[in-house]
Amino acid sequence: MSFSNPFAPRRPSNRASIVKAWVRECAGFGDEVTVAVTEIACRHAACGGAETLVMIDVAASDLRVLRFDKALAEISAEDVRAAVEAAKGWPAT
Repeated sequence: MSFSNPFAPRRPSNRASIVKAWVRECAGFGDEVTVAVTEIACRHAACGGAETLVMIDVAASDLRVLRFDKALAEISAEDVRAAVEAAKGWPAT
């Protein structure tokens, strides 16, 4: 009998690593900037049940968020590029 701990931290998916790399490339951030990707349930009809958030911790007082109204698996490099370009002031670090 095996037991799966529902509270154990999950390892990031390979897709999350790919999206993080796209964000770093498009925004011009290096490894010193923390990028976190998470998919959450969305109640709005526009997102189809899932929403993906990308949190970018540039500095102690500079947390940036990219929001995608789609599941993590559906995000493309072009989606990331458009979101970074739409965010004003990027890639200012």
